[in-house]
Formats: sequence, C-alpha cells, structure tokens
Amino acid sequence: MSIIVNARQVTVPRIIARNRTDLSPWVTLEEISIEQGGSTTGVFHAFRQSDYVQVFAMTTHGEFLLVQQYRPVVEEWTLEFPGGLRDSGEDAERTATRELKEETGFAAVETIPLVECHADVGRLCNKFFGFFAVAEQVADAEPGISTLLVGGDDLQAYATTGRLAYAGQIGLLYLAASNPRVRELCRQFGYAAVPWLK
Repeated sequence: MSIIVNARQVTVPRIIARNRTDLSPWVTLEEISIEQGGSTTGVFHAFRQSDYVQVFAMTTHGEFLLVQQYRPVVEEWTLEFPGGLRDSGEDAERTATRELKEETGFAAVETIPLVECHADVGRLCNKFFGFFAVAEQVADAEPGISTLLVGGDDLQAYATTGRLAYAGQIGLLYLAASNPRVRELCRQFGYAAVPWLK
C-alpha cells in the first residue's frame, strides 16, 4: 500500500513481526520488525504498559491539588497531578476518580474529560488520558504521598519553571484553560479568569 505525502508517493511500512518479552507485571518489551518496499527495513523497540490517567483537580474551596512523592526512576521528589495506571477493562474516567481518591483522599464532585491521546509515539504503546475535576476531601492521603493545595499563581510558577513532573501535565493546563466548562467553574469559584494563566 502507498500514500501521497508532500506530493510524493510513499510506501507504507508493514509490520511483519512483534515479539514480546514480559519484563514485569507492568511492562512488556516489544521488538517490532517492519518491511517497506518488499524488504525488511528496520527493527524498533517499544514498551507496552497500562494507560496513564492524570487528574488536574480543583477543590471545592477553589485551590488546586498536587501530590508530592519520591520517584526512584528519576531519583527525585516530584510535584504531579494525581493519577495512575488504568486497570484492564476499566473506564478511564473511573480510573481518574479512583486514583484521585486513593492518592489524595479527595472525591470527585464533577469530572471533565480533557484528552485521550498516545503517551509517546516513539517508544510507548499506551495512551494518556487527562481529566479536570472538582473535588472535596473525604479521607486522608495515601501513605508515602503528600498533598499540596496551591493557588493559580503557584501552579503557573510550577509549570513555567519545570517543577511539574512532566510534559503531559503542562498540556492539561492548556487544555483545561481552553475548556468552556472549566472556565465556567473557575468563574463560579470567584476567579475572573483562568487563575493559572494570569
């Protein structure tokens, strides 16, 4: 099969093999062999794992909820939005509300889907789901996780100085600011504008 890209005909690569090696209950390494134009042209490696789900949450008092935890992979304490891995067969919104409550003790009063996309098209086979939520505290945070309640100015500073842990969370700030329902919720909580973009 071929397609036209920039006025040129290009042969679409065909996957001829996917070999999988389970590295742990959470991660599988895939070796992907492709063929283009009748000959094997490359081997690529990717990781298959559960989908990521993140929740950008505002409390019923108008503050924003972050979690701080130690991440051995990067050897740092990170600031993040609450979230986690989607269980097999679980709806992404259910994952969002479950992880929010488990990690922070806050229950979602309203949840707004912001994005469903690939987590990384070069090395990961999973998806990224992002939500905005209004939440109220109903329990204590998960052991090992600290919760921080911050204002919009703090959130903006964390984003622009690289204190938020990774790029997907910066994307959620943009998508939430573009969402009419999120903007309306910010107004209902007394903000004249989206408070993390002042």
